[in-house]
Amino acid sequence: MGYFQDNYEKIQFTKGLVNNNGLRNAQLGAIHALGSYFTLDKNKAAIVVMPTGSGKTAVLMMTPYLLCAKKVLVVTPSKMVRGQIYEEFCELKTLINANALPVLIHKPNVFEMNHLYSDEENKKYNEADVIVATPQCALSLVENKAESEKFDCVLIDEAHHTPAASWTRILELTQKVNQVLFTATPFRMDSREIKGEVIYRYPLKLAYRDGIFGEIMYIPISASAEKDLRIAYKAEEILMQDREKGYEHFLMVRTNTKEKAKDLEKLYAEKTTLRLKRIDSSMSNNTVKKCIEALKNKELDGIICVDMLGEGFDFPNLKIAAIHEVHKSLANMLQFIGRFARTNASNIGTAKFITINDEELLIENRRLYGTDAVWQDIIIDISDGKVDEEIESKEYIASYHKRDKSASDVENFSLYNIRPGCHAKIYRVNDFNISSSFPNGCGITEPPYVNTEDNTIVGIGKKLVPPKWLASNEINDVEHLLYIVHYQVKTGLLFILSQIKTETLYDEIASAFSSGYEKIPKSNMHRVLAELKNFEIFNSGMANRFSESGESYRISAGSDTSQAINESTGKMYSAGHAFCKAMKDGNEITIGYSSASKMWSSGYALLNEYIKWCDYNGEKIANDEINVKTNTNFDFLPIPRKLISYPQNLFFANFSSETYLMSPLLYYKEEKEPIGNLIDSDIKIINIIESEIKVAISIGNIEETYVCDIEGHYEADTSSKLTVSLHNERVELDKYFCSYPLQYKATDDTVIDGAEILFGNTEVITYDSSNIVAIDWINKYGTDVTIWSIVNSLDTICNEKIG
Repeated sequence: MGYFQDNYEKIQFTKGLVNNNGLRNAQLGAIHALGSYFTLDKNKAAIVVMPTGSGKTAVLMMTPYLLCAKKVLVVTPSKMVRGQIYEEFCELKTLINANALPVLIHKPNVFEMNHLYSDEENKKYNEADVIVATPQCALSLVENKAESEKFDCVLIDEAHHTPAASWTRILELTQKVNQVLFTATPFRMDSREIKGEVIYRYPLKLAYRDGIFGEIMYIPISASAEKDLRIAYKAEEILMQDREKGYEHFLMVRTNTKEKAKDLEKLYAEKTTLRLKRIDSSMSNNTVKKCIEALKNKELDGIICVDMLGEGFDFPNLKIAAIHEVHKSLANMLQFIGRFARTNASNIGTAKFITINDEELLIENRRLYGTDAVWQDIIIDISDGKVDEEIESKEYIASYHKRDKSASDVENFSLYNIRPGCHAKIYRVNDFNISSSFPNGCGITEPPYVNTEDNTIVGIGKKLVPPKWLASNEINDVEHLLYIVHYQVKTGLLFILSQIKTETLYDEIASAFSSGYEKIPKSNMHRVLAELKNFEIFNSGMANRFSESGESYRISAGSDTSQAINESTGKMYSAGHAFCKAMKDGNEITIGYSSASKMWSSGYALLNEYIKWCDYNGEKIANDEINVKTNTNFDFLPIPRKLISYPQNLFFANFSSETYLMSPLLYYKEEKEPIGNLIDSDIKIINIIESEIKVAISIGNIEETYVCDIEGHYEADTSSKLTVSLHNERVELDKYFCSYPLQYKATDDTVIDGAEILFGNTEVITYDSSNIVAIDWINKYGTDVTIWSIVNSLDTICNEKIG
């Protein structure tokens, strides 16, 4: 039997009370959760989430005893942490002090792996119960199959590093053994997945309640040209004040480059009385250790570093942070703050963070460096909220299953890693059949992922496209395409995300998953702007209802395009598309919609967040009681309604605004040379009934007729011979019109655009007779009207001659 098996019975789960040492609540919860998890037949790594300073190392060290491990590999993020854990396993002080192990327990054989794998040290590898290594060394060890098979337990410290290549490879090579990942922040700046199942999570708010996470304070400095000097002076002032109060506090100066660290070292030496030393990754481990010893021996007031002494560094007296350059990653910032919020020392007080006040700085859409930032509440709420989001996302992804268990073409593909852009085409459907398949046009090459609980299906398609630099089709690149179809039961709405944004394909997808569908009118789409505040509309469109030539659609872009709209504009134009910035629950968002039943945002989201986004807006779209007010001049523009039937007084047809902006070339049959631009052709209305309108498109001696229903769907009367070039492809003209519908106008200025109708108002262009004032030109002003009479007579003679 191995060391940990022999000593399993000696481990105690003593709870720490006022009168005796023991394990904290977080440690007890984590170790019992691990014991429970590994009684089941699991093939996933266990993830333990505990705040910095809550005792992750103790839980990590107890795990081999609990699992009766034979041989353990511990992977740490840095040489410093490697050395700390090596010493912990050698001495077991932490577990003995917590009454988790007896004082006289025999210690394990621990090997600190300082170099890459070498046959010369084979004996040390074999004799060790625990090997502690950084990722590079650990990987060189487990790549040796004989050595890898000796381990039955792998423990990862600071597991948010695991998506990195070396960490991932270690877990892949040891996937058949028990794996436990420990971290305070189970999320990454690059949004990559930390693979495994979160089996225990101790919230930061409980760590604060239990006194594990201490008081923190943000001290803002007004921005100025001498910001570094002002931060240095304030850091010195705060440190001296704390020491006068009896606190044994020390300072860390944080920046982002080695060059800046050198400049700050000189600045603090010349302008303050503080004794500081600079450390960075270019220095030897021995040099860094000596610096840390000097700090702990109170020979220094602090250190200057670049992302050093972060993960795993335990010195609770480090309480003042002079932040000359802030972290741009929320995960890194939370890790950093956690180091200063430790409470496991005497004579320490509130942790203080000194930096420049920057109201405009957003970290993952969160404003943290404002003058009114109350960090104690903000940091706890953000940390717990971010962890909640991560766990929720993992649980949501786990609710999907692949329709067919066959191997994926995409190695190690996970739905967690997709980040769909927030864009959706929306239909109202009769029903939803999640068992259906995507149409052939999607190019789905492998079985889709299905979530029957949430009525969502995700497909990955392939499309062969020639490189832009190649004029022929001899070589094709493979483009992977994402499709998401989600049905909201409550509203009967179907949301489709497709990277091929053609109306024909959207309609085919909707038809594949439902027995009947209809598009959403703009009056309903407009409701996505409801429940929002502080609008800035920076891209919008207006349709001119009265112009039969010239401008038919006006697009405006700028910081706030609504300022160019007034009551008169609203009488002449109707609302087109809109894209704006607004506030929702105190957070800044973007949202846009168009007449094509589409909505979008500028952001990208996790899959569960995307579905929430669809559902939230779907409920607004379906709510007939919603009254939208943006409190901007955009409210002056009338909103079109859904087309119910075609009016008989339609007399004029025009191409869409998109067609005029970028007119495609028009082709006949399979001919290679175009016969002209689409806007060169003529449009003629042939017939109108309530449910459809027939039009003719002609150019030269070529003419074809098309029928459009009240959903804005076009079909050629016979097989379409006219095609246009669209996205490097030849598309039949009727399919083109489905994406870019013709616009129809009636004699009463009613306008039909696709499946929408905007009723005209003939009073808008009628002169008010009370505003007409008659002038007596002859008697009052003596005007010679015979000149007008002569012109009038000549006009008449000319017309008669021409006739």
